[in-house]
Amino acid sequence: MNKVRHTSARHRSRAGLTLIEVMLTMVILSIGGIVLISSVSQCLAVVRAARLYNHAHTLLARIELEHPLFDEDIQVGTERGRFSGAEYGNFEWMRVTEVVGDEEDRLFEVRTRVSWARRGQTGFEEVTYYRYAPEEDG
Repeated sequence: MNKVRHTSARHRSRAGLTLIEVMLTMVILSIGGIVLISSVSQCLAVVRAARLYNHAHTLLARIELEHPLFDEDIQVGTERGRFSGAEYGNFEWMRVTEVVGDEEDRLFEVRTRVSWARRGQTGFEEVTYYRYAPEEDG
């Protein structure tokens, strides 16, 4: 009977984890946590950038509604402006109108750009289109 007690005592001391095993587990879990946190932060940065580009597309349409180009009033030059409101306060726009070919052809290239600056980062979204505005015979 004495012999049985020694073997069960020996098994009890081996039943726990060693310090090296615990530390190795902590290192593996820490590396996994760091990878997870960095992945989440990158995903959030992509979401922020997508939101800025979405705002820019909305504002490009707003420019066309608030500052339309009429065929008889198209002039070569640059227009600029800023947007009001808390949501669009850091956005500004610029529209450049240039003649393509001869002046008599009345073909214009119109470039509209919405740009922003936020937390030291800048970006822009630009749309270019051509507008044919023949003079009316009257």
